[in-house]
Amino acid sequence: MAATEVHTPYHLKDPAKWVLNVSHIRAERLVVFIHGFNGKAISTWNEFPGSGRTSDWWKESDMLFVGYDSKRDNITAVASRIRDRLPDFYPTPHQGAMTVGGIPARADTTSSYKELIVVGHSLGGLIARRAMADAAQEHLDSSDASTAPDNTEILDAQLRLFSPASAGFRAAGLLGAVRASGLWPALFLYLSRSSAFTDLQPGSTTLLDTRRRTEALASTYGSLRARILWASPDDVVIPERYDTDYVEYLADGRDHGSVCKPNASYPLPLRFASTGRMK
Repeated sequence: MAATEVHTPYHLKDPAKWVLNVSHIRAERLVVFIHGFNGKAISTWNEFPGSGRTSDWWKESDMLFVGYDSKRDNITAVASRIRDRLPDFYPTPHQGAMTVGGIPARADTTSSYKELIVVGHSLGGLIARRAMADAAQEHLDSSDASTAPDNTEILDAQLRLFSPASAGFRAAGLLGAVRASGLWPALFLYLSRSSAFTDLQPGSTTLLDTRRRTEALASTYGSLRARILWASPDDVVIPERYDTDYVEYLADGRDHGSVCKPNASYPLPLRFASTGRMK
């Protein structure tokens, strides 16, 4: 593990590809990041780990970066994995990551977090929705049966989504030009080897069921209502929110890949992830 100024990254072996950035001061919250199709646990969110150098809010946050193989894993499996493993990290900090070189990462390593934020980009947004809808259904079923619900910690989350693939994939702009060319059939055949890509086709069972369940349960479980920041224009996903979501925001001039990547001239992703708002 290599220490940064305010956080230390801990690369987990189980689940593989997950990374927990541990704050050196008492963490008030856990922020969970879920990348999109062909993304990576860290590189998709590369600008976020250093955010604690300039922001007290991020300094007081542990950051869990979820990794998965979007070309092999299916949406339901990743959503289930997140629900199953989240209790290892929330509401109590993951103790295996609280020691750096035999020294505690901070003075208080055991106090529970006060809040949970889940941030998703593109396919990651759909995975987050699926995980939360399934957790809500499980909680409802358990309540009806008077049994203790399992793996519903994610229902504590505030949901922040960057251009989520909630309504599916589309090929416009440069992708549309590729689609109109002779290269598209071969590319589509290659991408279709991924069940996640197949599930992103408009009208798929996964898309329709996730929306139906979310909208049916959002009045009971308010955490299913998402705050959304769309790329504008977005040439990769269909920019359509659920009826139960909050009114969305647009990041003018930001494309699908850059809408979630803050920099000195574009701090909006840091603000949106932390507050769910533009300002």
